[in-house]
Amino acid sequence: MAAFDDSTDPKLGAACNRLAAFVEPMPAGVLVDRTSGLTEDDLALILRHLHSTRRNDTAAEDLPDAIDPASYTTVPRTSRS
Repeated sequence: MAAFDDSTDPKLGAACNRLAAFVEPMPAGVLVDRTSGLTEDDLALILRHLHSTRRNDTAAEDLPDAIDPASYTTVPRTSRS
């Protein structure tokens, strides 16, 4: 699994490294959470996407404070009840 040591946000990079260390020894496709249906494949996909889209060329102070969730068209919007 890819390392996040060069991430702009050191706390996020460290958290991603811990998650990768948790996911890596799991058998492929194992069910992580029965209620949500979250699998090892889901976690690996998320980590690969985070690694490929991380911003390591921008200083943390140059990043926006908040990102508009509506700008992410690939993420389904759900309401909490």
